[in-house]
Amino acid sequence: MFDEAFGMAAMCTGKFREGVRDTFGASIVADVLDPILKEVDSLRILNAAFKQQAFAIDRTLNDARELQFKDSGWNQ
Repeated sequence: MFDEAFGMAAMCTGKFREGVRDTFGASIVADVLDPILKEVDSLRILNAAFKQQAFAIDRTLNDARELQFKDSGWNQ
């Protein structure tokens, strides 16, 4: 999700940057668009870390469930 948003924002920023011909346009890039790109990139990194942690938690829970099942005496 954030990868797509970052790609789109980067593309739009690049196109806008190509058309900048004055200090006002340059200030929009520096003060608005670049900070937005940095924020979306931060969200992208945070989301990836969250997914890794969620996967690790799921794996640990599945391991615990497997141990609980084995301890319950319902082995096949």
